[in-house]
Amino acid sequence: MKKEQVYSICIVEDNSEFRQWLVEEIEESEQFRCLANFETAQDALEQIPALGPDAVIMDLGLDTSKIDGIECMLRLKENHPNLRFMVITSFSQDEKIFEALRVGAGAYILKDDIPDKLISVLTDFVNNGSPMTTSIAQKLLRSFHQPVQDLQNLEKLSPRETQVLDLIAKGYLNKEIKMKLDISENTVKATTYKIYKKLQVNNRVEAVKKYLNLH
Repeated sequence: MKKEQVYSICIVEDNSEFRQWLVEEIEESEQFRCLANFETAQDALEQIPALGPDAVIMDLGLDTSKIDGIECMLRLKENHPNLRFMVITSFSQDEKIFEALRVGAGAYILKDDIPDKLISVLTDFVNNGSPMTTSIAQKLLRSFHQPVQDLQNLEKLSPRETQVLDLIAKGYLNKEIKMKLDISENTVKATTYKIYKKLQVNNRVEAVKKYLNLH
């Protein structure tokens, strides 16, 4: 009978209680073993390259470190591009998710979702899956749909609003737009407010970004 492969795991997590739970869950499984666990990114950076684990479980906060989990992944990936990272974290903010995926995370799981699932999620991951908490996956899907939504919002603009937005994108100030379109400055301001509302943005920079990305 062929012996089942055992996968080696390193853990980078500053919460000692949660880190210990991860270690115990991994050690109790037949498919995985914990090579090492680290409280700080600095220790992980020094030792993980030599250990060569099959996967690294990475927290993002790492409050006890000078650098966070995203920076730690980035530095490790620079010299060891084949390292695979599973993020298990409390952070659900969009910017954290996209940053982590951009620097090389292959999975993103929230800590609240991991109890009773750790081994099944790890199994999926080492078999080339990309497990993600459902709410995280939904955020990613929405991000892919955003350009379509932005285009639909642009199509809601009136001809006058489109004129004003085009001039804003070209760098004209309100008083210059007023002169070019022969309207009052108050009308320019009111039209700009309507543009923001329809495009679901808060300022000129965001409005111009959406406009230029779709032209």
